[in-house]
Amino acid sequence: MKARRSPPVAYEMLDHTADLGIEVRGESLSDLFAATGAVLADLMFDPAKVRERGTRTIRLAAGSKEELMVRWLNELIYLREVEEFLWRSLEVEAAGETRLEAALHGEPHDPDAHVFREGLKAATYHQLRVARDGPQWSGRIIIDV
Repeated sequence: MKARRSPPVAYEMLDHTADLGIEVRGESLSDLFAATGAVLADLMFDPAKVRERGTRTIRLAAGSKEELMVRWLNELIYLREVEEFLWRSLEVEAAGETRLEAALHGEPHDPDAHVFREGLKAATYHQLRVARDGPQWSGRIIIDV
């Protein structure tokens, strides 16, 4: 099942001493990954100012859904920090719990149009949780700032 998300997405900020914690929900595992990608965009830049002029494809595999979440978010941080690609929307398809394919729709950073917000270093395994909660999925992620 493929899921598409654009910010803003509902999420909860978690109280954490030095890092940034978020809790996100999705209707499916694909939707959870799409939602976390949209939340990350909202934390790092203003996605409303990003035009969908290009697409980046991401394919990832990992040993578990938790490892896949960390790899996913770190790949998004890399795209923003190193390649300076910003996304307005995402389409994610999780194949089982250990693989995903995503299309990020956006454009390269334009200093005249885009404003960077929080600088994030990396998603961590600290207190990481990716689980099915009844009919929904939820994720709890701590991000090093």
